[in-house]
Parts: sequence; structure tokens; C-alpha cells
Amino acid sequence: MVGVEALSSEQLYRAINHFRTLHEKIVWEWLDHALIKKEDPFYEEVVKNGNRTLDLLYQYIEKPDIALIMDLTKKIAPERIEAKTDISEFVYNINIGRQIVNDKALNSILLPDEKKWIIMTINHFFDQLLYYAIKEFSSLNDVIIENKNQFIQEMHSDRLTILGQIAASFAHEFRNPLTSIKGFIYLLESELVPNEKTDHYISIINDEMENLQDKISQFLLLSKMKGLDDLIAIFDLSICLHEMIDFMYPRFLEAKINLMVEISPDLKVEGDKNQLKQVILNILNNAVEELCDLPEERIIKVKAYRSSEKIRLEISNNGSQIPAHLLENIFEPFITTKELGTGLGLSVCKQIVEKHNGQILVDSNASYTTFSISIPEAIERTSL
Repeated sequence: MVGVEALSSEQLYRAINHFRTLHEKIVWEWLDHALIKKEDPFYEEVVKNGNRTLDLLYQYIEKPDIALIMDLTKKIAPERIEAKTDISEFVYNINIGRQIVNDKALNSILLPDEKKWIIMTINHFFDQLLYYAIKEFSSLNDVIIENKNQFIQEMHSDRLTILGQIAASFAHEFRNPLTSIKGFIYLLESELVPNEKTDHYISIINDEMENLQDKISQFLLLSKMKGLDDLIAIFDLSICLHEMIDFMYPRFLEAKINLMVEISPDLKVEGDKNQLKQVILNILNNAVEELCDLPEERIIKVKAYRSSEKIRLEISNNGSQIPAHLLENIFEPFITTKELGTGLGLSVCKQIVEKHNGQILVDSNASYTTFSISIPEAIERTSL
């Protein structure tokens, strides 16, 4: 020990012999004070571990060996985890053992210098025991948590796959009769005598049919039944953004929203223009709905620019902050901040963006909620 002269063989023998005579008493005193119940499934092993710990201490006093301590902790840690012991109880029990052994050393007939050396050695032993015990306990716990998370993710993925198959089946089943209904509505409309009342009713029916078709399209995208109707081409995303802003402008005015636009020109991407328009429209719509009840100034910011061979789009609003428990899974199906929302819109947006080899992220704080999209910049092909 640093700063303390080592004991002679005779002194070591006297110290070890002192603890050996108290061995059984130390173990049972520790069991009385430790957080170990007799109902513990490893109670008998706990008693053995207490005895083994003292035996290791005697060896450590004579000749320190960390490997033996590590071997013991590899036995104790899994038992305590299987017994569902909290790590705080685990640490407490080890320190109770340390305290009892130190008390026995202090109240012994050993000489002052012997006591000093022995107590320092005891504490060094228990420091090592505590370190490797916690390390082993934490390592095993991490593996258990990782396995549980993997299981949950696999279960979640399986459920989403089944959900997608069901969604696709329902969507296809609904789409065919919907097409027939639309056809018959068109025939009825052509045969009816035009008047204000019937025109109003027909208009409502057509609007609802369009809404229903949009929902079916969302389900098909959600189910990953994609690629059948894609129109892949290189186009300018900045033009699409201006078109969607113009389309939404009446809503911005109605909701008294202050729109801030910063869009660089000539932002070329490759993909399905209509699908990316749907993403932009969905996020802008969500922003407007979020701001409608805001009593203070309502702001939407749209920024698009080129960076590191990516086209980046940021749409921000100063509405309420998205709660942390929703933020983590905001792009999962059926997760929504709206009272009557389906929770499909953002999930579909994610599907579309990822389909275009892009990424969509969200950041929400007290000032702004920002949806950030990045898509690879398209390379124009020159004909020979």
C-alpha cells in the first residue's frame, strides 16, 4: 500500500486469523443487514457468495489477485439480475459487507499500524469488488435491454408489415367500387336538371369522394404498394414549392399567417413530382392547422437551398411544441397531434421522401417546429 509499510508474514497471519475466527459471524451479520430476503431465489447462493467473498479477502490480504475478484462478480451479477435486484440494492449490499469487515478490523487486538494497513487493504479489495460487480451488472443489463429493444422493433416491424398488407387489401377492395360510384354519379349529374340545390349536393358528394380517394392513396403508400403509377423525371423543386405556396395562399390569408419564403432557384431533383407535391402540401396544411388557434403572430417559414449535393427543404411554424413522447415516433403510422387526425399524413410523407432516397426529420422547441427534408440533387443527363 502506498505510504504504508507492508506487514510481515507473522502480522499478515495474525490479521487473517483474526477474520477467520469471526468468519461465520461476519457472514450472518451481513445477511441480517443486507437487502436480501429469504424468499430470494438465490438465497443459498448468496450465503455461499458471502463466504467466498471473505475467502477472497484473506487471499487478497496475503497476495492481491484481481482475476479472482472478476470471476466472483461474473457469478454474482447474473444471479442478482435474475433475482430482479436493483443496482442500488446491489451496491448497498457490497458496502454493508465492507462496513462490517472494517468494524471487525477496528475492534480487533491488532496493533495500530497493522489496523491501518489492513483497513486500507480491505477498502482497496471492496473498491475492486464494487467496480467489477457494477461493470458486470451494467454490461449484462445493457445486453438484456438491447435484446428487448430488438424484440420490440421486430414485433413493431412485423405488425406494420401485417398492417400494410391489410391496408393494401382494403384499399384495393374500396378503389374498385369507388370508381363505379364516381361513374354513376357522373351519369346522374348529366341527367339531372341543373339547379342550385342539386348542384350543391353533387359538389359535396364529389368533394367527399375526392377525400376518400386521397385516404385510399395514403393507405396504398403506407402499405408500400408503390412504383406502379410513378412518373419519374428530373424537375425543379423550387417551381413545385412556389406552385404549392400559390395554391395554399388563400388559406394563409384566411388564417392571417405571415409567410416567409427563401427559395433558391434551379433546385433539380429526380422523382415523382406529384408525390413530392403531396409531401409539401401535407406539411404546409399541418402548419396552417397548428397555427389557426394561436393568439399571437402566426409564422410559416419555407426555405429551400442546395448544400453538399443535396437539395434541402425546411418548413417551420411557430405553433405549439410537439410533446417529446410524440416527437420520437411522429412519422409512425397512426401517431398524431390532432384530435381527429388519422396519423397517416406524416407517415406517408416519410415513405415518399425515403422512396426518393431522401430523409425527413423534425425538430420542435418552444419557438419553432421545423420539418427538414433532404433529397439528392439530380444530375442532368446530356444526350450524345
